[in-house]
Amino acid sequence: MTMAHPAGLAAFKPDTCGGGPLDWSPIASAGALSAFCGIFAGFVFAGIVVVIGEKNPAGGDGHASRGLRLLLPCFFGLAVASYLYSLISGELVCLRALTEQLFAGAILAADAIVVIVALAWLLPAFRRNQHGEVSFFRGLILFAAQFSMLMLIVSSVGFTNGVLLHRAAGWSDAMVWLSGLALMLLVWACWHRAPASAPQGAGPDWRDEVFLNKWATVSAWTTLALGGLLAVASAATVGLPYDWWDAMDAPVVYILGESALVVPGVMVAVAMRALPRA
Repeated sequence: MTMAHPAGLAAFKPDTCGGGPLDWSPIASAGALSAFCGIFAGFVFAGIVVVIGEKNPAGGDGHASRGLRLLLPCFFGLAVASYLYSLISGELVCLRALTEQLFAGAILAADAIVVIVALAWLLPAFRRNQHGEVSFFRGLILFAAQFSMLMLIVSSVGFTNGVLLHRAAGWSDAMVWLSGLALMLLVWACWHRAPASAPQGAGPDWRDEVFLNKWATVSAWTTLALGGLLAVASAATVGLPYDWWDAMDAPVVYILGESALVVPGVMVAVAMRALPRA
């Protein structure tokens, strides 16, 4: 027995990115990426357990609490990203899968940086900064953050050209690159800028306990809120019917590509302000 097809609705033809004009299959890679995000989330959870269970040296509790605050939203973000990638692995609409992966990848790129920032706080928490370890971590994190931003730029450009079959307007590619480079500059500025001067009468720990403590909290909430926004966008994409993807307007494609760059870029930039200082 077969169901009658609704009048006026085109017959559904599965498209798993295997024989179309796209030279990349988000569906084929989704299973591996789901496993990667799940394993990553497991390591983050193990780190949370260690931070909660280990006794810190005197004066280390504040540093450990900042690292813990940053790890918690990343655990939820990576777990959600793993779930979103598992949804993509069952997709039968190629362009919908490409859009879902755009947002799931943005969560992964941003949360990976925030996790390293959280780990940097465990160095002073457990007194592992006797030989310049924090300075090394700061340099490593800046490199990783800029590399992550570059990958987000490439992802956005690839998305717009993939959905529009390599007919994206030249100005749209230029806009993505310019906004991406601006975000990379912002990331560097947030990483490089020194904390505000301590008010008169402030103690020697004012920088960590007040200024950077505030930014660690801001970064944790920003990661949770914007990561949730990206997750909602990816999940909402799943609910769009298959025929909607047959005629996707170019302005919508440009907005989606740009938003998947700017939103995680803000998450990374804010995390740079929460880094410990050598």
